[in-house]
Amino acid sequence: MSAYPRLSAPIAIGPLTARNRLMMTTHGPRLPQARYLRYIAERASGVGLAGFNLGPLGVMQVPFGPGRAFPDHSGDPDAVPPHPLTAEGRAWYDGMIPTARAWAEAAAQQGALPVAQLYHPGAAQHSDSFQPTVSPSGVPDPFERHNPHPLDLADIGDLTQAFALAARRARDAGYAAIELHAAHGYLPQQFLSPLTNQRTDGYGGDLAARARFLLELLAAAREAVGDEVPVGVRLTGPERPGGLTLDDIVAVAKALEAGGAAYVSLSGGTYAGLGADAPYVAPALVPPAPNAPTAAAVKAAVGLPVMVAGAIATLDHAEAILAAEQADVVGMVRALIAEPQLLAKGVAGQRPRPCIGGNECHYGRPVACAANPAAGREAAMALRPALRPRRILVVGGGPAGLECALAAAARGHAVTLVERAPRLGGQLVTLTAASDQARFGDYLDYARGAIAEAGVTVRLGIEADVRLAQELAPDAIVLAAGAMWNPRPDRIDAARALAEPHAVGQRVVVAGGLDDHLPPLIVADYLARLGREVILLTEAPMPGQAVEAASLYLLLRRLETSGVVIRPNTAAGGFADGRLEVRSSLTGAPSVLEGVDSVIAVDGRRGDDRLVAAMRAVAPEVHLIGDALAPRRMLHATLDGARLGTLSL
Repeated sequence: MSAYPRLSAPIAIGPLTARNRLMMTTHGPRLPQARYLRYIAERASGVGLAGFNLGPLGVMQVPFGPGRAFPDHSGDPDAVPPHPLTAEGRAWYDGMIPTARAWAEAAAQQGALPVAQLYHPGAAQHSDSFQPTVSPSGVPDPFERHNPHPLDLADIGDLTQAFALAARRARDAGYAAIELHAAHGYLPQQFLSPLTNQRTDGYGGDLAARARFLLELLAAAREAVGDEVPVGVRLTGPERPGGLTLDDIVAVAKALEAGGAAYVSLSGGTYAGLGADAPYVAPALVPPAPNAPTAAAVKAAVGLPVMVAGAIATLDHAEAILAAEQADVVGMVRALIAEPQLLAKGVAGQRPRPCIGGNECHYGRPVACAANPAAGREAAMALRPALRPRRILVVGGGPAGLECALAAAARGHAVTLVERAPRLGGQLVTLTAASDQARFGDYLDYARGAIAEAGVTVRLGIEADVRLAQELAPDAIVLAAGAMWNPRPDRIDAARALAEPHAVGQRVVVAGGLDDHLPPLIVADYLARLGREVILLTEAPMPGQAVEAASLYLLLRRLETSGVVIRPNTAAGGFADGRLEVRSSLTGAPSVLEGVDSVIAVDGRRGDDRLVAAMRAVAPEVHLIGDALAPRRMLHATLDGARLGTLSL
């Protein structure tokens, strides 16, 4: 029997048959076309269905404000897109079909059914197009906070036609199915929800009226593509009090079934999870599969195939959802970013790279993965045998050193990995115990096992020095020893505070300094969960302001719940006798915090490059990577290591 018999089983969706029950759901890797096609092919080879955002085929760009469209307007930030219902607009968006066709072909050639998702963000538009956003009733999105234009009846009619034309273009581009997106806080959900739909005409009021827009989109899309191309709908989960309930979602699903929908896909939450909602791209802080109970309720009420997505990171969990009959198909994105061959490796009993749920994947930049440095770089990072196998010494067993050793060994080099600690992992060992912001332990389990399978010689509990290097006589030395903390007698550095919390007093100040990413938040959160009274200082207007929105707001919510006091625009000065001097980072005005037991320094790291000069006398090549090169994040460390091991050694 297959290791995952339910996931591996085929399923009928309308007139189509998907070869298995794993779907790569729609997402935006933001890659150039050649890289995107390779990215698609790598992942489509192991899934039954693959989703693509085809909103740009004339749905997302409907102009609602003044301006003039002109040829090649897409390269001009001040231009207005052509209206998709005009002759000019129809020709323009028809011209996009070849690009979209290439995506569909890349998936279909690997055996996956390509699915075209059509969506309009409404008030949840994530970029400024110099056009007004729109919504059913002028209610702003809680994250984007635009003041939207409320749609009138003519606008609604135009959008319905635009969806139909886009569906036809998707069919002509070779997509096997169409999916209408009515989740994630986008326009159709805004019509469905009483929180955002306050209309008093035929598109507002009771649930049947609020569902009218979505049902009209479904009817228009079905008419546009014909019976051979099934049309499914992605629905949201229940909202916060006052919004859509589970009963509402079930009722809408039943109405969609009556309207001819081919399937229903459940994916709850909004972009950032503000307003007590959950984020739809849920970090590891969110319990797994939050949408599975909703999918189960819908599945019990309809005869359609039901899909579910959201924070499902492992094949075991996906198989369990199918076994419990909560859904018929499981959608994944981040797990497939981390491991393109997830199902194939699982069935073969091989070790897949894990998704750690850190949410560094695809927010506002080309796709990247802390656990899989090759994500989005599949061609450039393909492992090729070394022309001349050599002896490589890697100093440091954190993520940079681990990835470098794995890549170099896979290419045929003889690799020795030396780590001063008794276990591989570097700072991830401490983070595994102290933080649930990401599943760092899953990555370490994978990497340690992969290192053993790769035949890397590992020497633990040894401080690398020149004598050891001379003994090993390597052809190249890689220094991945991490970062050092600038010593201050009045501070405890963050690494020690996480590893030795007993050394930290009861009333604690976490001095975040200029660090605007996760470290100040993680340290404050950990100490607060241990019962410390925590004051978090940041010299920025808000701590963690460079963190992607879903993780940031969940962590800030936890800090507020734990009673952590946040002082923005505040720099820490001298500390003695329980008195911490602080100053405003805006005005320089001084003040004092009294009764402080410990001050935790979060910033102040520098790369550990102490061995560079000495090692250059031992080996012809010496490389610095990871935090030893410059203290950054896991994402950068793993990429440094993989790039060096794959491309340079």
